[in-house]
This record gives sequence, C-alpha cells and structure tokens, in this order.
Amino acid sequence: MSLLSCNKNLTPLQRRSLRWIGGAMLLTVLTNFSGANVANPLVDIFPNLARLNVPQGHSSTLIVALISAFSVLPVLLAVWIVARYLKAEPDEFIRALAVRALLWGIAVTMAGDAIAGVVTVFYARPFPIGLLNADLFWVSTAIAFRLVLRSYR
Repeated sequence: MSLLSCNKNLTPLQRRSLRWIGGAMLLTVLTNFSGANVANPLVDIFPNLARLNVPQGHSSTLIVALISAFSVLPVLLAVWIVARYLKAEPDEFIRALAVRALLWGIAVTMAGDAIAGVVTVFYARPFPIGLLNADLFWVSTAIAFRLVLRSYR
C-alpha cells in the first residue's frame, strides 16, 4: 500500500511510477551539468567540452534559450509523472495522501531553494540548485507521505 515500503507492497502502477521518478532524477542530474558556471566533472573527463562554455555575459540568445529549455525538461517530466500517477491511482485515499505529501514536498523544496539562494548570494558562488531541488522534492515528498500515512493509523 505504501509507496515507500518494501517492493512487495507496491502495486504495478506504483512500481512503474517510481521507475519514472528515477528517470526524472537522472535527467535532473544530467541537466545540472548544462550550466556553464557550475563545477562540471564532465569537463575534467572530456576537455573538449570546455569549448562549449561561453564566457558569462557573452552568451548568444540561442544558447541561453537551449540551455533553459533543456533545464525545464525534468520539471515538466516530474509534473507529467505525478499527474499520470494521480489520474491512474484507483484508491481515493492513497490519492489524497499523495496530494498532501506532494504539497509538503513542494513547500520544503521552496524553503530549501530560498535558503540556497541566500547562501549563493552571500558567498557569490554558483550552486547546483537544480540537482538539489529535484532530490529535495522527491525525498521530502516521500518522507511526508510516510508521515501523513502514519497520522491515519
């Protein structure tokens, strides 16, 4: 019944949705490497990728638009996964719990984003916020789901 307990308690719909969530998190990791100012281990492995980085303030509009569009993909994928799961979940009680957990996950992510924004401004250094936002969202939603489920026992 629970989305976070062992695999034998998950329905096929929940298993499939968790696989999609894992894919969205992987895509978030990949899009995090698209920022030019973020420390990027791929540039260390493949030095030719450094030529793709454009100095800050001298970026063409097309490159900025492509990187922005690429960074939006995990967000759109996450919304699509959640909407698809909620539409297909036959149990109204589990659906209501999932919505409450998602709201808590969004709240924790926004709070974490605000804190990271202050830290970034204070230290004037780039921060891999896209990667942490996705992880924080999914983990806080999972914890909130367990807490909401426990409150009904």
